[in-house]
Amino acid sequence: MRPEVNERELLVVPRFKVLGFLCQVEEADYPALVEFTELSIPDISRSVGYLADRGLVQVRKERTGRVAHTIVRATPDGIRQFRALLEGLRKYGLS
Repeated sequence: MRPEVNERELLVVPRFKVLGFLCQVEEADYPALVEFTELSIPDISRSVGYLADRGLVQVRKERTGRVAHTIVRATPDGIRQFRALLEGLRKYGLS
């Protein structure tokens, strides 16, 4: 059973940035996440782990020769919850 997602926990800046970016693209690797979010790899890793544990993102590993890449994508539930969070912020005039 997955932990429940608290809206307040999605407002943590690194998680918000990572999920927000993933909702705009089909999928992304860590270098793309670093470039867009301007977060460190450890911050991205913690955020992705948190979001994956709650079913908001899917993570897969790919190999290109000797190099492994971590690919992340938002799940339908992750997209739904992020959009609901944005709607809630708009009620307060934030968008």
